[in-house]
This record gives sequence, C-alpha cells and structure tokens, in this order.
Amino acid sequence: MKLFHTGNSPYARRARIAARESGLAVEIIDVAPLAVENHALLQHGPGVKVPGLETDGGAYFCETLIITQHLNEQSGGRLMPGDASEVEKARELEGVASLLMDSLFLRSHENRREPGENSPAVIEKEAARAARCYDALDSCLGGQGPRINLGTIAAVSALGYADWRHADDNWRGGRDGLAAWFNGMMEIPSVADTKPDF
Repeated sequence: MKLFHTGNSPYARRARIAARESGLAVEIIDVAPLAVENHALLQHGPGVKVPGLETDGGAYFCETLIITQHLNEQSGGRLMPGDASEVEKARELEGVASLLMDSLFLRSHENRREPGENSPAVIEKEAARAARCYDALDSCLGGQGPRINLGTIAAVSALGYADWRHADDNWRGGRDGLAAWFNGMMEIPSVADTKPDF
C-alpha cells in the first residue's frame, strides 16, 4: 500500500499514525506541495487532497475515515479495542475529534481570507463549537493514560492542529486532565514523529 500525505495536514497525520501503528507494509509518500498544475495525485481522482491511500488491489481511498478504517480492517482490528463496549467509546471519541478537526479547519480558512471576505459569524460559531469539543475531549480523556486506537489518534491529531492554527484557543486552560493525556500521547513515537512543523 501507498499512503500519500503532506507534512502538516492534520487529516494526513491521522492516517500516518494509523499506518505506522497498524503494522502493515505501507509506503508513506510526501506529495507536497499540492497547489501545482497537473499534480501527480490527479491520476488517482479529482480530489488532489491528502491523505490518499492506494491499496495493494489498486483501489484509491481519499477520505481520512475510510483510510483509517481500512487500515484497521487490514490489520485485523489492531487499531481498535477488543471489547465491544470499548469500541463504541473509541468511535464516539473519534466522532468528537473529527468534528473538532473539521471545525478548526473551517475556521482556519475563514481567518486566512481577506478582511471583508471572511465571515465573523462563522468564525464565532466554529470557535464556540471547538470549545464544546475541547470540553468533551477533556471529559472523555482526562485522567486516562496514553493508548492507541482510532479515537485517540483522531483526538491527538486534532489537538495538535489546534496548537498550530488556533493557539489562541488555549485548549489546555482549565483542562489539566486533557493536557496531561496529550503530553502522554506525545511520548508515543508515531505521534511524536508526525507533529506539525510550526
């Protein structure tokens, strides 16, 4: 399999961590920059986005959730807990973390638009949504030790993205349990090695 990524994409970071932790033979290929004419990813489909996974069977997946679920399936479930009730918790966590990442991504794009072209209402709405997500992650993960599953991979990637693009959110403030959990996760080599370069 081949996994295409760019170094600072939080979505690709999720897939990169999952690929490493899966134990599968996955070639990880940096395809930055994406904003070039006739990018090589065009041969795989219209998206020209990362992450992208080319399977051994020749299929091409271009959505993070599909890629990470495929890696989990191919690894025999290595990226999810063995207990069914724990799987549900991990999926719930993955959903909240995905929501946070999407919210941060949207707000980041709004913030980078020219003054007068961005939407203060969208920025305010997404900032409030992100704050609720931080609280939910704190509730789920505060006091927990570091462990790898698709939920924790999504959470650590979203929080790392917040550090890069939305440091003013100060997500650690008043969330000591979540901060301690994040610090523990950053000790895992696959997590530390994929930290955004900001």
